[in-house]
Amino acid sequence: MEKIKTTLITGFLGAGKTTFINRLLKQYPGNKFALVENEFGEVAIDTKLIKGVDAGKMFELKNGCICCTIANEYELILLELAERFPSVEHLIIETTGMADPASVAKPFFTDEDIKNRFEYNGTVCLVDSVNFDIQPEKEISLKQIAVADLILINKCDLIDESVKNKLFKNITSINPLAEVLLVESGFSERFNLNSIISTGQKKMLHMADKPLHFHLISKTLTFNEPIEKEKFTDWLTYNLDIYKNQIYRIKGIVFFKDDPFKYILQGVGSGFEFAEDGFAFEKRSEIVFIGKLNNFNPEFY
Repeated sequence: MEKIKTTLITGFLGAGKTTFINRLLKQYPGNKFALVENEFGEVAIDTKLIKGVDAGKMFELKNGCICCTIANEYELILLELAERFPSVEHLIIETTGMADPASVAKPFFTDEDIKNRFEYNGTVCLVDSVNFDIQPEKEISLKQIAVADLILINKCDLIDESVKNKLFKNITSINPLAEVLLVESGFSERFNLNSIISTGQKKMLHMADKPLHFHLISKTLTFNEPIEKEKFTDWLTYNLDIYKNQIYRIKGIVFFKDDPFKYILQGVGSGFEFAEDGFAFEKRSEIVFIGKLNNFNPEFY
């Protein structure tokens, strides 16, 4: 039985992991992919944004990180996937933005059943070049970089050359063994999925210690009817300013009144944007907030 190649996609909140995966699926249209999608909140937003994987081969792990609260469920899903879809050639695992990738990779080196069914070929880490220097929870993002085999410094079209060079030197000093590429929108002509070289078991097992983010939580805001865009935008701008030190990431799917389209909401820190994503065939909006949210109550009036 041929083993299923496995690639782990990591990177801090808002680094561009989902965009990268969509580009990856387009780049390899002949590959038979499966996807394990881990969401920190109770609503699976990212799974709805992935295009190019059969819905039956997409496994959602919601309301917790693979690396800690739902580790047992994760290992069972891996074995179920291998059993149900023997024709799958490549498994992509997208972690939450707060995940410890070493803990996520650990079963591929320690669990005999998983080792017999999967071949771990490496970890790809996306780095948000725009927000890297001001990111909260720095220990998490640095660890994601440290364990990666391939690092994609993303959004390079949004920074100047001096910042780009400084960041490149910084990243390579953190992880001198990894290949580092400068990319835009998570894409590089030099990227080759099959040439990623894992630096192996010892590094992962050494760094797979206690998770770093027990103090982070998520909260969800849901609307069953289309919302007023201007009113909602004003409310969101106000709250991201007031709670800018607490809200690390927002993402969602939004439907506005008198608008035939649905929109993808993405935000990091106090900035956010709406991206049109085709015609609206439903009307339920779902927005997830992630961060230190003990004092934040997402009630929209």
